[in-house]
Amino acid sequence: DTEESVLGTDRHQTTITNIRWGVNEAANIGLAPEQPARWHALSQIALIGCVRPDGTPYRVYPDIFVYARPVDPERGSFSIHSDGPPVLVAEVLSEGTYEADLDLENGKGFSYAHAGISEYLTIDYTRRLFPEGIRALRLVNAVYQPWLPDANGRWQSQRIDIAISLEDDGVAVYTLDGLRILREGEVEIERALARAERNRIREENASLRAEI
Repeated sequence: DTEESVLGTDRHQTTITNIRWGVNEAANIGLAPEQPARWHALSQIALIGCVRPDGTPYRVYPDIFVYARPVDPERGSFSIHSDGPPVLVAEVLSEGTYEADLDLENGKGFSYAHAGISEYLTIDYTRRLFPEGIRALRLVNAVYQPWLPDANGRWQSQRIDIAISLEDDGVAVYTLDGLRILREGEVEIERALARAERNRIREENASLRAEI
């Protein structure tokens, strides 16, 4: 990985943050407070155990990778050999890294398939490289095959209960029943709207009581 793939632009980092946030928020929906999350997304932490086509080790720092179980938040790296492969990896493309991210013969596409990572998304939020903005692959008989969007234009995972789409205002994470997870900058806006609605209802109720 190059320095650019780890740092990137602000929009690159925001996209990564919103995917990680959305995937992790979706993992807790419907659970009691004491229940562990059903899966966990990590970002730009070392994933050890991948190899290049020539068999040499390839330590990668995926933009997003997901394990379908809770993980220790203090971990600084994960290993294909001891932890198993993540169920999903997403790479947010940049000018300096897209060739390696998209290369299924010599790049990360080869390494992720060889490691047994079931689902692999590459995300071009600028839509400069491909108009659909997302290219996704699923592992079938140890070979990546195209993973197509559903009728809503979302890429629905078979391993965790989320779907990802690229919309005009950025990447969005959805639950399978169609709920879009809030993104960076939206939480406080939603809270403000909820407070305003509660105040409106209180005022309306007070007005009705006064009339009675």
